Amino acid sequence: GRVNMNLIPPNPNGTPVLNGLVPEFPMGYIDVSFDYVYDVSLTALQQLRDQSVPIHTDSDFVMRAIILSQATGAFSIRFNDSQGYYLSSGFMLSANFLSGTVPYPYPIFPELLFPAGSRIGIEINELAGNQQAPNVIQMLFRGAKRYRLPAPRR
Repeated sequence: GRVNMNLIPPNPNGTPVLNGLVPEFPMGYIDVSFDYVYDVSLTALQQLRDQSVPIHTDSDFVMRAIILSQATGAFSIRFNDSQGYYLSSGFMLSANFLSGTVPYPYPIFPELLFPAGSRIGIEINELAGNQQAPNVIQMLFRGAKRYRLPAPRR
């Protein structure tokens, strides 16, 4: 028989079109998969504010997931968009990006648009308190560069 599509949960790492929601990208644009990377090394209990990952000026960026690719200790983090609006009401613990000890993509759904030349804002707190070694962290912002297509010639 027929499959009731309302019973199938969306894939949080899939593009909207693969989840049957909307076209993959707006007419007049094309999306190209891309990851922005945030690398930081924190000393024991260090707090950093006003950190950022600059968005390239050649295209907008649509963020679809955040991935913790490395952390040598616990930390808390908060993000804000290009207008300075926070994406959470408080700091999120690094355990939110893990399933047990395995990194797990944290989906941003629906996707979040960062205009060309803007930034992903970051505030981060080191929580492990290890005086002997820094907490080396790498976060990936997974999504797509959204390029405007040239206007068709007549």
